[in-house]
Amino acid sequence: MVNDTIPRGLLSLLLVASPVAAVRLWATSYNDHALYSLRLQYEGLTVTAKSLDCGSEPTWMTLDKGKSTLYCLNEGWGGNSSLTSYKVNEDASLETLDVLPVLKSPVSAALYGPNNNGLAVAHYDTSTFSSFDVKDTSNLALSQNETYTMAKPGPVPARQDAPHLHHTILDPSKKFMVVPDLGADLLRVYVLHRGYIAWSEIDPVQALPGSGPRHGVFATAGPKTFFYVLNELSNTITGYKVTYAPGALRMDRLFDVSSHGPGGSVPAGTSAAELKISPDQRFIIASSRGENSLTMPNFDPKNSTAVPSDPLISFKIDQATGSLTHVQTAPAGGRNPRGFNINKAGTLVAAALQDDNRVVVFERNISSGELAGIVGWATVGEGEGNGPNYALFDE
Repeated sequence: MVNDTIPRGLLSLLLVASPVAAVRLWATSYNDHALYSLRLQYEGLTVTAKSLDCGSEPTWMTLDKGKSTLYCLNEGWGGNSSLTSYKVNEDASLETLDVLPVLKSPVSAALYGPNNNGLAVAHYDTSTFSSFDVKDTSNLALSQNETYTMAKPGPVPARQDAPHLHHTILDPSKKFMVVPDLGADLLRVYVLHRGYIAWSEIDPVQALPGSGPRHGVFATAGPKTFFYVLNELSNTITGYKVTYAPGALRMDRLFDVSSHGPGGSVPAGTSAAELKISPDQRFIIASSRGENSLTMPNFDPKNSTAVPSDPLISFKIDQATGSLTHVQTAPAGGRNPRGFNINKAGTLVAAALQDDNRVVVFERNISSGELAGIVGWATVGEGEGNGPNYALFDE
């Protein structure tokens, strides 16, 4: 299904008529085990290609634009997990280069090292931090890994029975990798060896007990650096001041607020999901699942029934103190916005709605940080639930 009711005046500012200049993106979907190529043009958001080579539960994608290579993680819930590399063609279609078996449940990846020859991966179920040598994109290889254990469960035993690493974040200096561990309430920190893809673990940062840190972002404001982590179990955002020393990264906690901002609250059953920073480093956006707290017009123009939606919540960063000011709570385009991304210009946000088999692209005001109208949407995934979980722009 394609959205054919896009404001043409708006799209004329974002796109040109030539197919080459269209906005291209990808989305992964659990329920039909597929990685989709999509294109946003005047006629809307359309599916242009589909790959099944990322495995049974394709999820996080990482793009190396310089090498025209896309990496896709397969969580492999019921079978084998894997890392797939693709050659990206000019039309954003994909050619499979290599498929490497990996430890179960890889959920996030980040490129690092000389010429982006390293790919760091967090494994949720197997409590492991791994790195891969991706210098030869057609011959991927495990480089290094570290698996963790816990002496006893954490404050939320059902979710903190073991370490659960959930995100890989390269710091602005490109000298450190930070990995939120939801199970152990830690921010694990690794120093990257200069000129190589090897790494060493250094002292972790202790998160608040029972918070369950899930995803994080760095923000730079002149000479200052801040770090924000979205906590899944407590549905909060924790802010840190970051300072550097030779071979060391220090984080001092500044605040801990609701995922809806200071004084905010969430319904029972809510699970904080994704956190992104705007390209200008002035705003962050968080997604929240299980709220169904908002509604929006139906995507079918013949249906007047409102669509339930979880929120995308935007905050402005105080450049002096790192504190957050709530800007907007907007519908995410449907239910369960597990993964979303912002384009490099900051003008578009693409959200994957896992429970609605839908990918939605919003306009974003770079000055105010607010999301505006929907400029495109498409059906992605087949079957009930567990549909698209991640969306990524081709840039």
